[in-house]
Amino acid sequence: MANDVSKNTSPKSDTTLEDIYLWRRKKLAFSVLLVSTATWVLINIYGFSSITIVSWAAMAIVSMVFLWGSLLRLSKVEPDLSGLEVSDEFVAETARSCRKLMEEIVRWMFTVGVESEWFVFAKTILGVWILSRIGNLLDFHTFLFIGLVIGLTLPKLWEKHGDRLQKLSRNLKDRSNEAYNNSREKILKMKKKLQHGTEEKVKKAE
Repeated sequence: MANDVSKNTSPKSDTTLEDIYLWRRKKLAFSVLLVSTATWVLINIYGFSSITIVSWAAMAIVSMVFLWGSLLRLSKVEPDLSGLEVSDEFVAETARSCRKLMEEIVRWMFTVGVESEWFVFAKTILGVWILSRIGNLLDFHTFLFIGLVIGLTLPKLWEKHGDRLQKLSRNLKDRSNEAYNNSREKILKMKKKLQHGTEEKVKKAE
């Protein structure tokens, strides 16, 4: 019995965030996409500011909570606010997640900086450069909206076609390394020829 209880109360391996961007919870993922699209339309097409939208959302939430509380008072039922409590475990887990994310970012930056493999460095520089060019063409809200749409699209595609993409990535990496090695060998040979020619000229001059 104890084992059964521990199995039933064990936390799920899939988090809510994973369920959203992998579309395991389709209604929640669609709601996030719908709200984001509506916000982007209001900001970029109708010209509303972010503060206006946040204020309207806050007024709507407060109004719904007030109506909910009024209905409960009329029915003389005390509201159950236990679901609004933030547990110590949730705060500790959030802090650990943020710390882990920051450590991963710092570790990744130093890994790219000291990585001996040129492909990783070149890929990182190219990605950051492309990101900077995109930033010159798009405003911040559009950039966030496109990032959200990509975040809700690419993980699902990767889950379905990840093996093919990994094969293509490995082939591209191998070809790039081969081209780099060939170019390096040719440069070294040319350098040796130039050094050898310079030494012969010095000997003849002597």
